[in-house]
Amino acid sequence: MNYIAFVYSILLLFSTYFAYKKKMSSSKISLIISLFLFFLTLLNLFFFNFLLKALISILLILISVSFFYDRKMSKKQIHYSHHCVRLIFHLLIIYFLYH
Repeated sequence: MNYIAFVYSILLLFSTYFAYKKKMSSSKISLIISLFLFFLTLLNLFFFNFLLKALISILLILISVSFFYDRKMSKKQIHYSHHCVRLIFHLLIIYFLYH
């Protein structure tokens, strides 16, 4: 599961970076959270530590909330089902990160 979390963090980092660069309702905070998530998942590939997993879990929840908040602040239509599916996916990653 560490590899899946790492690949997912790379995808999140790229999508957040390009959304921020093109000014598509992505904030600096989302970009910073994605960057921290990338570095922590990279460290988690080499060092198996409970603290790293806890920080990754917190950042996954924060990025879900941050993406929702960014969309809300942009005054664009919010697709609640999309954000709920993302949150469920993040919760599944968190669950399988510990098991």
